[in-house]
Amino acid sequence: MTPFPHLFRALPLVLLLAPGAAQADPQVRAVTLSTAGTALVETTLPMTEGQAGLTLRRADLDGFLKSVVVGDPAGSVIRLRLPGPAAFEDAFAALPLAPADLQGKAALLSAMTGAAVTVDRRGVETRGTVMGVTDRPCEHGPCAVLTLRDDTGALRALDLDGTLDLRFDDPADRAMIDAGLAALRLGRDPRRVAVALGSDDDTTRDLSLRWLQPAPVWKTAWRAVDTDDGLALTGWAVLENTTGQDWDAVELTLATGAVQVLEAALYARDHADAFAAPAMESALMARSMADQAVADTLADDGASFSRFTLATPVTLAAGQMISLPFLQDNMPQAQLLVHRGGQGASHPRIALSLHNPLPLRLPGGVMTYYQDGRGHAGDAQVPELAPGGAALLEFARDTSLRVAEDVARTETLRSLTIADGVVTLTEDLMRRTTYRIEADGDAARDLTLDHPRQSGWELATGGAESRLEAHRFTVAVAPDGITEFTVTERQPRSRRIAVTDIDDSLLDLWMRDAPDAETEALLSDLAALRRDLAQARRDRAAAEAEAEDLAAEQARLVDLIVALGSDSAADRDRRARVDALDARIFAARTARRAAEARAAALEARIAELIGG
Repeated sequence: MTPFPHLFRALPLVLLLAPGAAQADPQVRAVTLSTAGTALVETTLPMTEGQAGLTLRRADLDGFLKSVVVGDPAGSVIRLRLPGPAAFEDAFAALPLAPADLQGKAALLSAMTGAAVTVDRRGVETRGTVMGVTDRPCEHGPCAVLTLRDDTGALRALDLDGTLDLRFDDPADRAMIDAGLAALRLGRDPRRVAVALGSDDDTTRDLSLRWLQPAPVWKTAWRAVDTDDGLALTGWAVLENTTGQDWDAVELTLATGAVQVLEAALYARDHADAFAAPAMESALMARSMADQAVADTLADDGASFSRFTLATPVTLAAGQMISLPFLQDNMPQAQLLVHRGGQGASHPRIALSLHNPLPLRLPGGVMTYYQDGRGHAGDAQVPELAPGGAALLEFARDTSLRVAEDVARTETLRSLTIADGVVTLTEDLMRRTTYRIEADGDAARDLTLDHPRQSGWELATGGAESRLEAHRFTVAVAPDGITEFTVTERQPRSRRIAVTDIDDSLLDLWMRDAPDAETEALLSDLAALRRDLAQARRDRAAAEAEAEDLAAEQARLVDLIVALGSDSAADRDRRARVDALDARIFAARTARRAAEARAAALEARIAELIGG
């Protein structure tokens, strides 16, 4: 970007939204196109007798009013004037005329009833007051007739034909008509708006202006040729002149980066939100041969952007596109076979490992890759590369290699403690991803394997280069055969489970996977006590059920004896059975109490064991 001459200085602007003076197109000196979707336009504008002007597209006015900076070598205060967003409606709201009233004599005179006029027909003048316009039948349709009250009070009827000239006598009426015509000339919704600049200094001089306006994002197309000296990379810019101004030998700068752009609805009568939500504009992914002549470029890099200023001025008419090379360099590169795990691809990709040795960012874009002696080798997507940055650029598939993935999961118990009736255990979830690589051909190759990183998982396999999104391994692939490579990952997990919620199958699993003999013995004792307790509870339940059944049978016999009330042999047998049941009921109840005591003792031992 070219700065203003030192003798210019930024000045405060007085913005007066009013009709402007005669306009002149500014001379565009420099343009900066940004991937943030803006164009910074720098112009010079002649000022004569304190007046200057330019026309802008209505769509560019918000950006202009937000960002315009004026440099005046005279150091005066510059005033900007332009019609308001509803200037057409405002003009006619203040006039006793409608737009349709200015479409011809008859319509205007009908609206100007009572106005003083002078009419002239073939040199004969008549002065009077307009009373109205009526129609009368004529040979080819109705003819308009003006009714005029002349200075003597007589009423005159005058045909409004081509022989009748008319002039409004009152300067106020003429000014009102002029204002209406000016509004009509402006239009109801003008696509271009005149901006007038005024100053109290009448000296003739050139002002400098610069402002931001929306613009399409410029794109990059990279050409890459594989040579003995590395990758010959040429960047071509594809851009369009949408500034609304012709470029004649303009200094062109191409900027890329992540600057913030705010939309400001300044050329609007009613805007509840002064600014739309801020949007971070990131560098656009765009498009990407060597041995081409490249325009000389001056480049610099900032914290959030890079700029490429072409040393050769650019001439481009408004609305036209241009493609021109702006950067060329040889860069180190290496060709790799790359497989990205977890994406379902069955063939690895052929890729370039590209490193940016330049002290500035390289804009992103599509790259067309040519291999020396082989022609077009494929296209690749180049991300924006910071100074010192690197990227893998995939451009083709290698169908001589096939890759299949198999994932297995296991759980390993690392530690287990029991306290307060709660089991606290730490487990390792193990995930093993096996890559099965089948190769055709008799040459050994190295495969770059990118295994995806996932949150919460730790890599257990060594030899990896850990990156932001993947663990990178280099796998030696045997020729004409199958090579397997396994990546193991671990995910620690802690759990707390109440002993009462543990079933026997889970307890048996923990005993099998116990991390040490002490834990295994603890779990074994707990399992044995739980089995004994379960048996004691079953014994208690069985004894209680037996006692209840015997008591019910005894009660039935007693009821039967009482009901019959006899001393038969059958009743005597029933009485003997009742007496015998007493002993059996006592024995069952004794067995139940013994089972209860045994269960209580086991529960106490379990509580002591688990600390509950």
